[in-house]
Amino acid sequence: MARTGLFKSDVKKARDSLVAQSLYPSVDAVRVALGNTGSKTTIHKYLRELEEEEGSGASDKSSISAALQDLVERLAARLVEEADARVEQAALEFSRKEQAHLQAHQQIEAHLRAARESAETLEQRLRAEIADHAKTREALQTETGARRAATQQNEQMKAELRQRQLALREKQNEVAKLNQEAARLGLEQSHTKQSLYEQLTKVRELEHKVEQLQSAQRHTGDLERQLVARIAQAELLGEQLKAAEAQLEPAKARSREFELLLAQANAKIQAQEQIGEQLQAYLDKMTAGSSAKRTR
Repeated sequence: MARTGLFKSDVKKARDSLVAQSLYPSVDAVRVALGNTGSKTTIHKYLRELEEEEGSGASDKSSISAALQDLVERLAARLVEEADARVEQAALEFSRKEQAHLQAHQQIEAHLRAARESAETLEQRLRAEIADHAKTREALQTETGARRAATQQNEQMKAELRQRQLALREKQNEVAKLNQEAARLGLEQSHTKQSLYEQLTKVRELEHKVEQLQSAQRHTGDLERQLVARIAQAELLGEQLKAAEAQLEPAKARSREFELLLAQANAKIQAQEQIGEQLQAYLDKMTAGSSAKRTR
């Protein structure tokens, strides 16, 4: 990159200073004398213009080694500029790709975090549903035991009711016989009516207990339906958990792909750095050869 405000007078001053020190005023030497600023192409142009103005171009280039040196320096300046441009372009491209890879990696990490949080939420809900399912099963088992006991009690009460009904019919028959002997057995008839009233009261109590047992059976049926619904909900949560785990696989594959692309970009940068080092070594070798020729 050319330094802002670089003039021909600056280049002339640097060149004259090198000549005064018995040093060859090459493009690189002038650029160093300028503080490593200014474009090599611009410096070379100013040097050529100064030579033309001072009429020393022909005499300075009469030597074959000087002409070769000038040619090598111009080629070297061009190669360095092209190499710098390529390295800068590669660095910009690598920076752009690295930024894109970083953004993509951040997005993948965000998706992974969301998927993990969703999976953890589903697992927590599944564990809660399993715990509720266990509680419901225990309640159902308890209710089933109570229903069996109630059923047995109901059967017993029904048997007792049939027995009491038989006894009631027998009592009614006895009442009919007692009515035929009403005159003689009036007092006994009064006792029999009281016994009949007590039997009817017990029958009504048994019927009420039967209704209570039937209500308990209906409540047990409701609990069974709730258990079936909770089992279905737990199975649905299990399927959602499997689906969330399946969604994580593409995100992991994309992360591995981005890591491979980043490794390839790093390999390209290292190759370009090696080429730059080889070119610099070649230029140093050419400069050393030219200096040796001038010394001889």
